Formats: sequence, C-alpha cells, structure tokens
Amino acid sequence: MEVAALDGAAYALSATGLRFVTTPRLADVLLVTGPLTRAMAPVLETAWHAMPDPRALVAVGACAIDGGPFGENYAVLGGLEGRAPLDASIPGCPPSPASIVAGLAGLLGVSGLSSSA
Repeated sequence: MEVAALDGAAYALSATGLRFVTTPRLADVLLVTGPLTRAMAPVLETAWHAMPDPRALVAVGACAIDGGPFGENYAVLGGLEGRAPLDASIPGCPPSPASIVAGLAGLLGVSGLSSSA
C-alpha cells in the first residue's frame, strides 16, 4: 500500500519524471518489498537480468532487507542483504511513503521529490 501511495496525488511521483512500469525491460530500478522466497528467487533474478544497464536494486522495508519477522525457513531465504548487491535499503516495517520517496531521491539524485501531504 505504501508503494501504491506514491502514484497518488499526495506524493505525485510521476510529476518528477519517475513512474512505475509493467516490465523490467523498461525499468531502471527494481524495488523489492518483501522477503526473498525460494519460489521468487529465480523470478527476481530473471527480472534483474531483463533490465537494461544502468540499473539499481532497492530493498524496501525490513522484510526485503533482512527478512524481518520471517527470517529464514523452508520457504523463505530471508532478505536481500548479503545475497545481492543492494544500491539502497529503505528501512521500516513498513517504511512510510515519504521514506520511500526520500530513499529513491537519494539513490537517483532527483530533486523535487517530496510529499505534499
């Protein structure tokens, strides 16, 4: 819900030139918002390799960073930290939309990313 809020009027992410796309072939940044499961690991790798260079990997939230309360078990590998080269980590459980915007702004060096709420 926090990531979806970025497309709304309060955060107007698209007004800054950033937008969500439907295919990794058009993406510059891959946002991971949950723990890395065994089933999704190959899907994440496929999406990553489909993205053009330069590209960035961002872990959004405690679950994506270190597995959060899920940790590691038979179905969950944990977070991306230590498993993939992260370009940015946005802490929180979940992080607020404003924190996500600030993390993306820092990563991309985009000015004018702020919440109007």
